[in-house]
Amino acid sequence: KDDKVIILYLYWKRWFAMTKKELKILRDLLLQRRQEILERVGASSEEIGMLQAENAADWVDRVSLDDAMNNLMSKESESAHELEGIMESIKKIDGGEYGICEQCYNGISFERLEVVPTAKYCIRCKNEIEKQQRRRPNYRGRSTIPTEIFEWYD
Repeated sequence: KDDKVIILYLYWKRWFAMTKKELKILRDLLLQRRQEILERVGASSEEIGMLQAENAADWVDRVSLDDAMNNLMSKESESAHELEGIMESIKKIDGGEYGICEQCYNGISFERLEVVPTAKYCIRCKNEIEKQQRRRPNYRGRSTIPTEIFEWYD
């Protein structure tokens, strides 16, 4: 059919078909999300500037300001990481490699990509990766807090 775009991942010789309409829907989702992030980053940058300009009356205010600054910086870091994934996905669409699992090289379903347009893995591989992560002895969820901190409480 004319509305099909066939993507061939040459190395693994696997076929994956997605319609032009589906690719457009996913590309539009990625572009919309990119715009939302860029608008939010601009607002966050202004907030950071205002927080830096504020003078703390005492140490309690200073701690509050530092906490607010850390929260904003953390959100900025998450946004930058998400933006990176979006740009990588757009690049893959342009290169004809979008929607291919980076582990098994099979196609990622349109339904999954519609929910998570930056997905790098199909559901089966993503579940396997998460299962392996949970098997690690020091795995404590998605936290970035070092495990040594928790040992202090034990």
